[in-house]
Amino acid sequence: MDELIPRELWEYDQVVRVEWLDIFGTISMALLLLFGAFLYQNRKIAKEPAYKFYLNGLTAKMFGSIVFCCIYIFYYDKHGDTIAYFESSMALANLFFQDAGKYFEVMFSAPSVEIRSLFSDKTGYPYTYLFFDDHTFNVIKLTSILAIITGRSYFLSSLLLSFVSYYGIWKLFLTFRAYAPAIEKKLAWAILYFPSPLFWAGGISKETYIFSATALFVYCAHRFFILKERKVGIIVLLLIGAWLIINIKPYIFIVLFPGGLLWVFYDKLTRVRSKIITYVLFPVLIVGIIVTTYFVLSSLSGSMSKFSIDKAFETAAVTSNDLKQDYYEGSSFDIGTFDGSVASAIQLILPAINAGLFRPFLWESKSVVLLIAGAENAFLLFFTIYILYKTKIKGTLKIIRKNPILLFCIVFTIFFAFMIGITTSNFGALVRFKIPILPFFVSALFMIDYLKSLKEYRGY
Repeated sequence: MDELIPRELWEYDQVVRVEWLDIFGTISMALLLLFGAFLYQNRKIAKEPAYKFYLNGLTAKMFGSIVFCCIYIFYYDKHGDTIAYFESSMALANLFFQDAGKYFEVMFSAPSVEIRSLFSDKTGYPYTYLFFDDHTFNVIKLTSILAIITGRSYFLSSLLLSFVSYYGIWKLFLTFRAYAPAIEKKLAWAILYFPSPLFWAGGISKETYIFSATALFVYCAHRFFILKERKVGIIVLLLIGAWLIINIKPYIFIVLFPGGLLWVFYDKLTRVRSKIITYVLFPVLIVGIIVTTYFVLSSLSGSMSKFSIDKAFETAAVTSNDLKQDYYEGSSFDIGTFDGSVASAIQLILPAINAGLFRPFLWESKSVVLLIAGAENAFLLFFTIYILYKTKIKGTLKIIRKNPILLFCIVFTIFFAFMIGITTSNFGALVRFKIPILPFFVSALFMIDYLKSLKEYRGY
């Protein structure tokens, strides 16, 4: 097992090192990228005023990346999945420089003993537990491209990833701003500046790839299906976003796909003027979405492996039980017993959604990182209560009913929160897993608060 080999014995820089040249290169790249972003913003802002947030958002994103790297290098002493991902990607980068043909063979192959034999003591080996998992191995493959470009620099690779991943996040902001330009500053805060995504989706991790891929998928789906922009570029980006989600965290697609279908078809349904026809078609719409989702997810079962539709609950139960173990150092929590059955899932709906959205609470936070997450969750909880008190539950539901994008945000948030709440029994994992829903949930709250003040919504 390669993880048992002392780190100091590993060859060819397959251990993350921080040197002065690395620091200088990171600072230089950051300044160069920000200068390019400044020029790009100035060129776009005359026609699109929303671009006044572009540079600030990118600066926040890159700053979050550097903080993330520093925490794992200096505070966690080079331990954690992000370090394991990058050290494994360094083995692929070493293989590229030694034999590019073998590198591309690895890149286009599933993990196997034969593929692992292409590595050697001179290249180093990817971590076994990451290599033999299709989804984590895909992260290693993608990260190896960055490692090659940056000369196997951890900081530079992380910074470059934050820059590239910002594209999808920025496009998501533009999508939401188009619906409520009057609250663009609040939406920028919800999507571009919210603390948890800036940190947890700032470095080399599944969360960084998935957060951007989810945002990109939603943006492209909106352009293609809602705005009917049937361009090749939009289709390509939509497929890239879907591929990343399915091949890194497929369970997200289980929630995102039906939520997206609901958004698209409900948007068309709201344009029907007859209320009678609307009420008749809505149940048909729901049944159609369920059937379509089943067949699509079933056809993707090969790519989704243990997260396929027939194995999802079983996998969820196994994951939940694993995260309760003692080796997670006291950050585990328990919302009840989940045995993988539908009955036990139904019983845990409310505690699971509560955990997925609002935990850990402040008093449950036992580290600096979790304390920050606890403060953020306290804001989310009180802000949610404030919106429901101000708008009332009936008024909130009416506003959501009249706005398909809000319906999508709330449905996606609730189902995703339920999924991670029921499968995740560890606060450290929970604060990372919930990243994709935060911009949708917070943006929805801001938009509900704003719409309530408009004339057509008064009286709810």
